[in-house]
Amino acid sequence: DRHTYIMSFLYIGTFGSFIGYGFAFGQVLLVQFPEYYDTPVRAAYVTFLGPLLGSLIRPVGGWLSDKLSGSAVTFWNFLAMAIGAGIVLAASQTESLPLFIVGFVTLFVLSGIGNGSTYKMIPAIFAAKARAATAAGADPDAEAAKARRLSGALIGIAGAVGAFGGVLVNVALRQSFLSSGTGDGAYIGFIAFYVACLA
Repeated sequence: DRHTYIMSFLYIGTFGSFIGYGFAFGQVLLVQFPEYYDTPVRAAYVTFLGPLLGSLIRPVGGWLSDKLSGSAVTFWNFLAMAIGAGIVLAASQTESLPLFIVGFVTLFVLSGIGNGSTYKMIPAIFAAKARAATAAGADPDAEAAKARRLSGALIGIAGAVGAFGGVLVNVALRQSFLSSGTGDGAYIGFIAFYVACLA
């Protein structure tokens, strides 16, 4: 089903970003701002905020999706994530630590909202397909059972594929630092990925 590919791709952008940034945030602070963060312990004073806020806000993404629709929340969330990555890029180029932290924490919060909204899209997609099949004459009970089964399967697949995004974030940052000494190339890549998710 093409929605399996689409939703897995979107979940790389939300859940993958959350996991990847969780692993990378402290390391990036140590590399880009060594004058402020000379030990992992000092970086940890700040880095716990991102994952904490991203985890706590995830239900808000589901709640907003119930009110507005999962696709609308996910769309606007990816637009905001592209802007958030742009803030991180600007902070990196101007070497502004406060702006850098604000940008990264914003990305954590948005990835949490996106986790909730993309998960809400999955059952909605298959429920809509079931309604269409029922309107065309299919058995309503069979279609409802099929929608539940496919939704559960896609949630599992998207979760597994999405986790791979965490690897991609760290590989992109590593390569960017090796190539240019900054994370700017990776941040540009993240912006491009979020724009692809918008599309």
